Amino acid sequence: MTTPLKELLQVLQEEFTLAAPEIDSALMQWLSIESSGPQQADKAAAGYARLAQVARMIQLEGLAIVLELLRDCAPVFATLEGEDLHEALGWLLRWHGPVAGYVELPAENEAVRDLNRYMAEGPLGLTFEQQDELQKLLRKPPTVPAEMEAHAPTTAPQPLDDHEVSLEVPDDVDPTLLDAFLDDAPAQLHALTAGVRALSHGHAELSALRQAARAAHTLKGSARVVGIRGIGRLAQRLAVLLDHAVDRRGEVPVAMARDLDQGAACLDQMLHALRGHDAAPDEALASLERLGDWLRAVDQGGVERLALDTLPSALGAPDPATAARPATPAAASSSAAAHSQPPNPALATLRIGVDRLDRLVHQAAQSLVSHARLEEHLRVIEDRLEQLEASNGQLRHRLHQLDAVLDTHAAAGGNAAGGITPGGVEPLAELRAELRALSRFATEMGADEQEHGRAAREEMQTALQTLRQQGQTLVGQHRELMAARLVPARPLVARLRRAVVQTAAATGKQAHLDVTGEQVLVDADVLERLAEPLLQLLRNAVDHGIEAPAERAARGKPRAGTLLLRFTREQQLLRVECRDDGRGLDLEAIRRRALDMGLIDAEASLAPDALARLILLPGFSTTAEVTDLSGRGAGLDLVADQLRAMKGRLEIDSQPGRGTNFTLQVPASTGLQQALIVQVEQQSYALPSDSVVLALPAGQGAVAMTAAGPVFRHAGREWPYRQLAQWLGVAVGEAEDGSKPVVLARGAHGEVALEVDRLDGTRELLLQDIGRLLRRVQGIAGGAFRPDGRVLFLLDIEALERAAESPVRREAAAQLRQRLKVPRRHVLVVDDAISVRKTIAQLLRGAGFEVSTARDGFDALDVLVRRKADIVLTDLEMPNLDGLELTRRLRESRLWKGLPVMMITSRATHRHLRNAQEAGVDVFLTKPYADDELLAEVRRLLPAQAAR
Repeated sequence: MTTPLKELLQVLQEEFTLAAPEIDSALMQWLSIESSGPQQADKAAAGYARLAQVARMIQLEGLAIVLELLRDCAPVFATLEGEDLHEALGWLLRWHGPVAGYVELPAENEAVRDLNRYMAEGPLGLTFEQQDELQKLLRKPPTVPAEMEAHAPTTAPQPLDDHEVSLEVPDDVDPTLLDAFLDDAPAQLHALTAGVRALSHGHAELSALRQAARAAHTLKGSARVVGIRGIGRLAQRLAVLLDHAVDRRGEVPVAMARDLDQGAACLDQMLHALRGHDAAPDEALASLERLGDWLRAVDQGGVERLALDTLPSALGAPDPATAARPATPAAASSSAAAHSQPPNPALATLRIGVDRLDRLVHQAAQSLVSHARLEEHLRVIEDRLEQLEASNGQLRHRLHQLDAVLDTHAAAGGNAAGGITPGGVEPLAELRAELRALSRFATEMGADEQEHGRAAREEMQTALQTLRQQGQTLVGQHRELMAARLVPARPLVARLRRAVVQTAAATGKQAHLDVTGEQVLVDADVLERLAEPLLQLLRNAVDHGIEAPAERAARGKPRAGTLLLRFTREQQLLRVECRDDGRGLDLEAIRRRALDMGLIDAEASLAPDALARLILLPGFSTTAEVTDLSGRGAGLDLVADQLRAMKGRLEIDSQPGRGTNFTLQVPASTGLQQALIVQVEQQSYALPSDSVVLALPAGQGAVAMTAAGPVFRHAGREWPYRQLAQWLGVAVGEAEDGSKPVVLARGAHGEVALEVDRLDGTRELLLQDIGRLLRRVQGIAGGAFRPDGRVLFLLDIEALERAAESPVRREAAAQLRQRLKVPRRHVLVVDDAISVRKTIAQLLRGAGFEVSTARDGFDALDVLVRRKADIVLTDLEMPNLDGLELTRRLRESRLWKGLPVMMITSRATHRHLRNAQEAGVDVFLTKPYADDELLAEVRRLLPAQAAR
């Protein structure tokens, strides 16, 4: 192959590497939001057209025809809907693999066969004659056009524009993935710059170069995942040149090492610009073009000539000693500093990890607890001082009485004695004198003691005032930290949409998700913990609620089902409604199943909402088959348990034939809860303030007996009257006569009057984790520490009422956890890039799998020792132990020999594929991959693994 042809093929391969992720992203966005079809179709068509133009430039007529057919199909598919659209998009999404194989090895038999088969399987309806003609064109090797042949040696590369170094972040990017990329990038960049700097100084070790090349490949892949074109393009060229440096064992020209160093510095400034700490580098485009010159020189074997041409003209004839001297990027750096604009202060932010913020919030909460305990100790000291002052007052009173008695006795004794002899002393007089002296001394000591007590009280008041100020400061600090954790609900929406699309595709149904209230602010921890319940509810709604398209059409419904997710905030409560327009719950089937399982008696009468809540019991299901996607037996139980852990509650409203509405209510932020403290049978409990309507002291109402039971009457209204002690299962004290305080609270069926023993006022509680076991106790929503160190439980009034009224047999319900439990398949994802690990993990969790992650092969082996996995997804190039060596070790192990392994890598050459197959890899996917393709391969391998 001639040198110009190599150069043109490289242009095609580079263009494919850049255009393919954009096309795939447009197609996936189209699949997720069908209404965006025309817009995404135009984006995909533009990408196909650009690739077709480059293919025709090197006479790859067959590839150009394929790409133009794909270009023309996209706008036609935008006019389809329903099953026809899903089938057409499913075929279009598979374009990447066959075209990538042909771009790498044009006209090769295997590549031609794969691409021709892909076109034949599509909805184009190609005839056999057209397929044969297309196959002949695909077998024609690439050639240089005649008009370019004469100028081949001086063929100039395609000019680049600012779009190639753009740092624009796509609007639809998942913010969590962008954060993961920005968190992971500094470590990768450190490895990259360390290797490049050592190379420019002439003492790079081969291991450092390999690590730098691997870091460049990781940055390239991660940048493409989040859609930042400029970083992906620059990192790609750095990665290829570093691979060349590794092949040459570090023996590269000084000029190349200098340009690599400048490219790494430019990449560093790009990342700082993304964070808002710097301006975008002015020399990014020039650096990208310069690295492109080196790539062409490597391909054409002209590296040495380009290195000599790089020397300044003032040097005259090239001097080997001068050419070997390392170049420094100081000039470029100073130039960049001179032309760079100061960063925008509005964009500058301080990034802090969620784990560190969690620790700060926890420390602030503990400071408040310690403050409350100290305040309690000071209150006790103040009580003791009051007792001391009271005792001092009694002492002084007794001393005053003693003085009066002594005076009385002195006067009486003097009158009785008459006179005293000159030389004698009256014994009683001496005794009275001594007693009087002691009395005066004790009186003076009592006065001193009183003064000390007064001074101590003043100090105590000062300390209490300072402590109260500190308490206000701590509360403000805690609230500020809690406010720092508030984020909009929008980052979660992308995952939820993807889960609906994947579940619909897996079940052969049509469904789309509408979301409102995405900007509602929620605690980041609450949002993260809410993700799994919402994913399970949406999967469950598509799998069990939404009917098949034909069934919906027969019922007069649109063929595509609608799911509505609405986020609203009511003071400190987050309310999420998850509604579908499907078939609704079959309450009669639920009742029959409950009878079969022995959960209820045949004569038991359950209200519709009580019947509906049976689906939340562990293992309860009305279907014979429970899938990995969803299932009443293993899904809604987890939803209910997770909501209990969040001190939330779940309401179910279902209309047969019209759909089901799940309403979730959870605290919008964690940690703080305003509560009313009550006492029942000498034990204190907390009632959430949002559940309390009114607290009435004893004697403020009357209790009357009616046919429906006791009622409480107050201010012309009446409420059902219940004893909180009875709901709590403790011994009931006096009869229900209204002689005790009453709390009007919101229960499961409306407002209810609860009898308590005493009202102890309101308090802001700092809630603590009460553990999984206590969360399963009916009616306990959380716990907090009292100032004296004892635990105060926060009650869930609705749960207490339901538990008290439920006719469900507890012993039968306890056995359900062992029934119909379908364990979720466990997937191990191994990749050294955090953003890639997180992307794949989110995709798999959204499809119903349990996922563990590892950063390299050694970490993966540790995970496998601790827990068995059903399949391993691994990257090829990783530090410490790469994907190939990991696979070999798995295949050599008796325990993991049959474990399916899928390799996902950006290295797409046949050499890498052959090495993977020899190591024992079952499936080899190239980045960027299509989500549905990855999930299809995972599901295909899992049954094979189960059969081994």
